[in-house]
Amino acid sequence: NGKCPIQQHEHCEFSQVKTAKKLVSELLVICPRQFDLTKEQLNGGIKSGEEGEPWNESNPNLNLNLNLNSKNNCNCDYKGKIKDLKDHLDKSCNLIPTKQSIPYEIINQLNAMNGQIKELQNVVKDLQLQLKDVKDKDNEKDKQIEQTNKQINDLKVESLKKEQQVIQQIDNLKHELQEKDETITALTNNIQQFKMDNIEFKKQLNQFEMKFDQYKQNIETKVENQTTNIQQLQTQFEQEQKNEQKEREQDISELKYNKNCQHMVSFLTPFNLKNGVDFLLVNENKQTIKLKNNEWNNYNFGIFLLGENITITLNCNDLGHLKIKTSHLWIKHSSSKIDCSQLGYPTNQGPGKGEHSGGGGYGTKGKGNNGSGGEMYGEKNLLKQIHFGSGGGSAFNYIGGSGGGIIELIIEQQLTNHGSIQSNGRDGWNGDGGGSGGSILIELQYQYQSHLNKLKQTFGTITCIGGNRNNGMYKGGKGRIAIYGIELSSDDILEMDPKPFNRLHK
Repeated sequence: NGKCPIQQHEHCEFSQVKTAKKLVSELLVICPRQFDLTKEQLNGGIKSGEEGEPWNESNPNLNLNLNLNSKNNCNCDYKGKIKDLKDHLDKSCNLIPTKQSIPYEIINQLNAMNGQIKELQNVVKDLQLQLKDVKDKDNEKDKQIEQTNKQINDLKVESLKKEQQVIQQIDNLKHELQEKDETITALTNNIQQFKMDNIEFKKQLNQFEMKFDQYKQNIETKVENQTTNIQQLQTQFEQEQKNEQKEREQDISELKYNKNCQHMVSFLTPFNLKNGVDFLLVNENKQTIKLKNNEWNNYNFGIFLLGENITITLNCNDLGHLKIKTSHLWIKHSSSKIDCSQLGYPTNQGPGKGEHSGGGGYGTKGKGNNGSGGEMYGEKNLLKQIHFGSGGGSAFNYIGGSGGGIIELIIEQQLTNHGSIQSNGRDGWNGDGGGSGGSILIELQYQYQSHLNKLKQTFGTITCIGGNRNNGMYKGGKGRIAIYGIELSSDDILEMDPKPFNRLHK
């Protein structure tokens, strides 16, 4: 019916996803009326009426039908897909004599049951994985124990053989002593021979002990080597997991190349990307987003200002330096902007500060009487140094305007600006010296990166103008704009003030 299958509310985004709708429609369920009948019989709730009859306060008609069916020993053995449930309830269900619609409570119960089934499936899956790991570890330990037992048995057999040999030698010696007992000489010789044999035996015993120690050391070395091999396999497995994670991240990163801003917005939803971290998407109107000052604000998958009257600025009052690196920048409406105006040097400060109500200078000189306007400073390419706009001069109790701040943009794929990017100076109070414009540096990287594309770039309105622009006498000087990575056409710079410094490469 176009509503949410869980809560039946209007405008459900979940119900518009075909994959989700198909997944829900294929779930296997039992007859909800049979479910209610069984639950009521188990609960044994009693309401006014016949004694022992189950009662459902939310649906008296259902109570009547359930009681009748219970008395008639009627059950429904239906088990099928959710998409076939309505037809079953309307035509073939044994538990109701007349056709009626499925209550929302049954749908909610089915959804709750489905959620519990999924949770149980996940638990079973986790337990199976844990059991498999335990079995693998037990098998490995059994193999090690079996190998160690075999080595010990071999050692016992060899020791037994040596012991039998020694016993046999002793028996032979006794026999020789008995035979040569008749003469002292023979006995002495036999004793000497016995001593020699005993010394040799000790040597052999010492050799055997040395061999045993060496064999024991070899066994310990093998065990250590096996432990080392296991650790190496674990390290290799962890490295493979890290490589797979990097490949997945690289696959996601590949999505942003060769896609325009509109196409990019449509790709954000299916992936596990976080708004405000991986990308910045603002749909609401009249929003002000304050970013970090003098730090790079990275949004790998684009900035999309789709609402009206949206402003991106900095969380500071002066000397604001906005740095943004992103794949796409889309400012959809003319009322939205990136703005660092009035975030430069305050009044009477800066290399090009105005004197005695004179306007501040920077890219051009400030205006003022008797040379009170501020001087030019800095370089037009904005590479070695990038400056704030200077403050206008004050006189008596009147205060000059602040200069403009700094904006640095690095855009990998596409700039679509239908709003404005500005870093203007502020008007002086009561006509005193206006602050000079700040700096805007834009770098488009797509022209000389590995992923080349020919996406259309829309620059729109970009300004770094001084304060008091309607008062020529104490007007602040203009700032500086530099754009790299693309060769600008005459149409591109129609709404830029001042005219930018432009070069394909830095």
